[in-house]
Amino acid sequence: MEKILFYESKDIKDIINKKQRIIINFMNSHDLYLFRNNNLFNRSVIKDYNINSIDGFVISLWLSIKNFRLIKRQTGPDFTINFFKKNKLFDKKMLFIGIENKDLDILIKKFPNYNKKNIFAYNPPYIKDIKFSQKEISKISKMIKDKKVDIVWMGLGCPKQNILSEDLYKKTKAEYFFNVGAAIDFILEKKKRSPKLFRSLGIEWLYRLLADFKNSRKKVLRSLLALKYLNSVDIK
Repeated sequence: MEKILFYESKDIKDIINKKQRIIINFMNSHDLYLFRNNNLFNRSVIKDYNINSIDGFVISLWLSIKNFRLIKRQTGPDFTINFFKKNKLFDKKMLFIGIENKDLDILIKKFPNYNKKNIFAYNPPYIKDIKFSQKEISKISKMIKDKKVDIVWMGLGCPKQNILSEDLYKKTKAEYFFNVGAAIDFILEKKKRSPKLFRSLGIEWLYRLLADFKNSRKKVLRSLLALKYLNSVDIK
């Protein structure tokens, strides 16, 4: 049985400091469901250059019980905020996929150490499918190459962002691809993150269900169905 191998947050920090080309995925129970039921997504997260971080409370709890020690999770939003606050890569060129150019001004106000000349934004057209066309992939690849982008932030949601990162990794020389989902929208205050109490208790899914039942019910159901797949996860 194929497994998702997770890294702990301290190991992820070390890997980034080594400056090797990587894709970082922040994965929860819903992503585990997709891993077991979608071949395209499965193939996009199992390559050696993928670093999978534990985003979901249930996965963190399961691995802690399995390994007889506390294994903490690191969510996409927490990683993103900490990266901007504590990281010193101010000279790196970054492309944010999933936001508009006007949003960059808000980012700079929140994190003034970053130079606006080094950050770019691109919001691709909405697609119903989970894989972008070759034309769109080539367009974004050219953008990364022309602007000499070092870091690509993906805010398209799973599995689109993971599959797109895989395609762009092969076509460009960007160092890091961070698949952080709604993290950038939380920073920009376009979306409201679940309250800290819900996050601490590991019940963000309940908040999403109460706040946006129509758009969250399918994801929550899949997360529940993924409980039977917990044997498909392990710690690296």
